Amino acid sequence: MEQQSKRRNRFALLLVTEKNDGTMKQHTISPALVEVAVAVLFMIAVVVICKFIYDGITLKEARQEIVNQIITINNLTDENEALSVENSTLSNKVTVLSEAVSMKVATEDAISQEMVENAIPKGFPLSGSATMEEVEEGDPMLIFTAMQGVNVVTSGTGTVVSVSADEQYGNRIIIDHGNGYQSIYRNGGTALVKNGEELGKGYILFSIGEENQELGYQIMKDDEYIDPMLVVDING
Repeated sequence: MEQQSKRRNRFALLLVTEKNDGTMKQHTISPALVEVAVAVLFMIAVVVICKFIYDGITLKEARQEIVNQIITINNLTDENEALSVENSTLSNKVTVLSEAVSMKVATEDAISQEMVENAIPKGFPLSGSATMEEVEEGDPMLIFTAMQGVNVVTSGTGTVVSVSADEQYGNRIIIDHGNGYQSIYRNGGTALVKNGEELGKGYILFSIGEENQELGYQIMKDDEYIDPMLVVDING
């Protein structure tokens, strides 16, 4: 059997250059060198292609990261605006609450001051007009003479601490005002309150009739009688 010999084709690179004198010179580059050059060029091409692919992937990831950051920034902006609105709402509520508390404190102070003022027995002890004279001897006392139908009333808020008989006027009522003051009412009428009752200012103690037109009125401060004229508002 006839064997055919196999040949391997080899290629060489021929370079032709022209000298200054016009003569041509040939340069032959060996096939091995050509193969090396081709391999190098192929590797460079592969590297360049990989670099383009890598840069494309990196750029895409960078763009996606930028998009994600923009979304995050927008979300944070929305949250910040929502928190600002909530903070403004809370600030308004705090302001309203503070004003309400201030008004409540002011009201309570006014009420407290009014209670303090009302507890001082400076009110007129009769519901109508009357003549008045001062007792010149003994403990300070004012004697009022009023017309029938006028009422003897408390000159300030307080608690009834005594309802008893009086040798000169018939009955006596003592009101403790809780601030060191006590007011004493002497009259011949029937007492309309009981011991222990808490009374407001202007509460009726006696009703003036034909037989009990006089009222003996006294004030004590810290268990000592004082001149009622120093406290009583006659025009009240």
